[in-house]
Amino acid sequence: MTAIGRPRSVVRRAVQSIDWVVVTLVAGIIALALINLNSAGTGDWSGKIQVQIRWLGLGTIAALIVAALDYRVLHRLAYAAYVFGLGLLGLVPLIGVMRNDARRWLELGDYQFQPSELMKILLIAALARYLSDRPSKAPRKVRHLIVPFIMFLIPVALIVNQPDLSTGIICSLVAITILALTELSLKSILALMTTGVTLFMLGWAFFMHKYQRSRIDVWLNPEAYADNEGYQTIQAMIGVGNGGFFGRGVRQGTQNTLDFLPYGDTDFPFAVYAEEWGFLGAAMVLVMFVALVLWGLSLASQARDRFGALLCVGVSSLFFFHVIINVGMVLQLLPVTGITIPFFSVGGSNALAMMLGIGILMSVSRSRHQRG
Repeated sequence: MTAIGRPRSVVRRAVQSIDWVVVTLVAGIIALALINLNSAGTGDWSGKIQVQIRWLGLGTIAALIVAALDYRVLHRLAYAAYVFGLGLLGLVPLIGVMRNDARRWLELGDYQFQPSELMKILLIAALARYLSDRPSKAPRKVRHLIVPFIMFLIPVALIVNQPDLSTGIICSLVAITILALTELSLKSILALMTTGVTLFMLGWAFFMHKYQRSRIDVWLNPEAYADNEGYQTIQAMIGVGNGGFFGRGVRQGTQNTLDFLPYGDTDFPFAVYAEEWGFLGAAMVLVMFVALVLWGLSLASQARDRFGALLCVGVSSLFFFHVIINVGMVLQLLPVTGITIPFFSVGGSNALAMMLGIGILMSVSRSRHQRG
């Protein structure tokens, strides 16, 4: 091969190793998300949107670095990274920044970082390592899952204490999904469901804050709380209904532009999007999210080892639960929880964590056809 041919061959192999399905889906979702944030931010690109773009840029760089690495590097670093994440969570009550009666952020210069968002990815990696290191024919009983349950209950307890029940729920759902798909028999799943219901009832009675319990009452009857807690749910539903089939057009939604819908850039960006783009546009972006989740599960089935498969399952479930819960919240199918929708909701820490997850999917995809 000539000197000129060798670089071309390297470039060609590099381009062929890129998972263009992931790249196309994520680029499309982010493009729509930024258009929507522009609407939610009433066209002010110098405020939250500019900060979001910076975080997305940082997340893209991080995703490219992770994608370029062999994902098995994460296997060696998983436990150390998990302990590091716990350390960051431990710092939050000591030196964290207080906002809206919650202490969830660490200050890094001009930026505020939420360790609980990073912990989602670190927890997936740690669980993937522990479960992949177990013999594939090991017994599948509840008592053999004490260690992985402790692994996710410790960070969940620290996160809920901030208080940040929403992120604690996401971490729990992702961890239980990984365990349910890989380790649990039907009998074990039923036993855990019974335990979960019991713990929820105890938590409801003794540990939940009053505002957290009130969310259930508001969800069941938002009209009874139309002047306070139920206001945003009612306005979100009105916005979705106003969108009709084709939508009102970008920056033409009345609920957002007339400032009826609160938290249109954080908790309820999907309501802003549905009013402007209608049923057709909403279905389009949901199909893109579903395609990303299904492609992640497809990568899991093609991964070269169990660790890679578990990483893909964890990242796919992370995206799935964020989308399904946020959209369900907007459509009044679920209580308002504060769980964001990836890339559409303003939040630098969440954008960075999600892009790290995308990098992991691309790394597993790149390595699936390699030997060794």
